[in-house]
Amino acid sequence: MIKLIATDMDGTLLDSQGNMDDEIYDIIEKLKEMGIRFVAASGRQLMSLKKRFVPVDDDVIYIAENGGYAVYRDRELYLNALDRNTVNDILETAGEVKGASVFLCGKTYAYTDKPELAELMRKPIFGYEIKCIQRLMDIDEDIFKIGLFDTTDPRESSMKIMLPKFKDRVHMTLSGYNSLDFLNIDVNKGTALKHIRELYGIEKEETIAFGDNYNDIEMFDEVGISFAMLNADEYVRSRAKYVIGSNDENSVIKTLKSIIKEIR
Repeated sequence: MIKLIATDMDGTLLDSQGNMDDEIYDIIEKLKEMGIRFVAASGRQLMSLKKRFVPVDDDVIYIAENGGYAVYRDRELYLNALDRNTVNDILETAGEVKGASVFLCGKTYAYTDKPELAELMRKPIFGYEIKCIQRLMDIDEDIFKIGLFDTTDPRESSMKIMLPKFKDRVHMTLSGYNSLDFLNIDVNKGTALKHIRELYGIEKEETIAFGDNYNDIEMFDEVGISFAMLNADEYVRSRAKYVIGSNDENSVIKTLKSIIKEIR
């Protein structure tokens, strides 16, 4: 019996323009009636996620910042912040990556020292609550994730510089829209999802996940049934149990409707 369904957002539930079909609200309500919890698991900021699910906010468990922070009905379920020395070291080294911009993610706001990045991330496709400040090292609050926004392919630039220096100190993952994300060494969507499963007494075999990117692989490993999107890289697809259509074909909603019909 399925008791929890988790889905990634960008490239999965959202189409390539960042749009989400409103039909998901009815589906979440149906899942609730069936006793199935719904989890939105994303590299996005918590407030950005909550904006997407306003009509069903009380029925959604949020895993934000690639697993660094999880919330349900404004109750913190899980949080795992980076230590200050690590934050400062990453900020210093990130300056070596040409053309890349840094943003730091706290509970409520993200921060950057680049006005153009702040403007970009406030756009609806990202929906970030972000402040532009002069010195990122002056931030005095918990930071769950550092994002390195790279205008080129992060695998060919950011990763080559940052990986040798931080591979033993932090967890690095490629997230949507050319971002290389840095989290605590033991933080990922899978870790957060496992914590939530255990909190509610849900077994791995009773859980489903949808995803499309490298930051979804650990989540695939924590569920009984995993679905990768057709638009995912070949390696990501190989790590899922099943491959469904692309995010531009409303494939998550189609699959959820089939699951609901089958269970009922």
